Amino acid sequence: MSYVDELAQFRNAWKNELFGKCPTKQSKQIEAKQLYVKGMQLEREGYCYEAIEYFRQALRLVPDIEKHIGVNIDLGASSTATGNLIIPGLEEVEGQDLSTLPVGRGQWPEKFNTSETRFEDVYTCFPERSVSGTHISALPNEIILTILRYVVSMELDLRSVETFGETCKWFHNLARTPQLWQAACQKIWTDIQPKSIPTSWRAIFINRPHMRFDGVYVSRIKYHRQGAQKPNMCCTLQTVFYHRFLRFFSDGLVLGLNTTQAPQYAVAALKDRTSTNKDVTYGQYTISGREVKIVLFQRDSSDRSSIKLKPDQSFNITFKLSGSTGRQALQWSEYFTVDKKNGLTTKRNIEVVPPHFSKFVYIRAKSYTAVSGGTI
Repeated sequence: MSYVDELAQFRNAWKNELFGKCPTKQSKQIEAKQLYVKGMQLEREGYCYEAIEYFRQALRLVPDIEKHIGVNIDLGASSTATGNLIIPGLEEVEGQDLSTLPVGRGQWPEKFNTSETRFEDVYTCFPERSVSGTHISALPNEIILTILRYVVSMELDLRSVETFGETCKWFHNLARTPQLWQAACQKIWTDIQPKSIPTSWRAIFINRPHMRFDGVYVSRIKYHRQGAQKPNMCCTLQTVFYHRFLRFFSDGLVLGLNTTQAPQYAVAALKDRTSTNKDVTYGQYTISGREVKIVLFQRDSSDRSSIKLKPDQSFNITFKLSGSTGRQALQWSEYFTVDKKNGLTTKRNIEVVPPHFSKFVYIRAKSYTAVSGGTI
């Protein structure tokens, strides 16, 4: 016998001693049944996190183990020591998305009806450590939905609601409550009728073109201009940078600002509806399909106690909205000014060509949704 054969024989003996013989199909099925029944016991007693681990182990052994489980199974008396169970890999389960895990028999319904299902029927959320106050898992669905309406607020921060829905399957279903998305859709499109909706409200909000309200649209302008001419010197060119900003609100209000300051100052100036910056312009916008029309007015700086606009001159802009919801851009389509002086109305068209008219790109501003602006 060569040394190669001796080495292979030693490895096989070592593997058999360490891992034992490979389990047969019948032994796998028996072990999977035992694990599945144990998971059903824990699920019935309310320990769903622990039950999930047993269900997962059973499904790893036999993927269709539910077909081999009898209808009438004696689960035995409830164990009094289940609260002290230490299950390997439980921390791994708690860190995953529960919507992707195999679950037990009907504990988490696929379609969540808030009018019929209450917290005591859905065990999906538990405090990670002991708390002195009331944990969110003790709140009924109606209270959580009211909180979510304040999270969405007047600025329609549905992004935070989606993040909330990634916590567990219970919160996932609550974050997709139709009434929540219906209120957001009707806030944007006042002419929308519930009877004419062929699909879900959430799908409409995601797929139908609309402006983003949790950030600003920024256009960076760069151009060269001729500097002062000095004797015995050639003409000098100076590079000029400035930014245009647009902030949209869900009720049709839009704020505009042209500035040479750093972008963070402009973002702060456009955070509230009533800005203290006198250079901020105010107006209204309408959106039809992917066409966005804006009418802006300058602020009358003589009245500092309230926002008073100058009605004698308006800036009329038409954009074409492009890109997906998270990567939107506004392309210039038309721009003209209207002056009203001495009873005469003068319209002046401006050619929207680079470099003075580059596209607006959407950028999210976290500070805009840090405080709720009221419930929807």
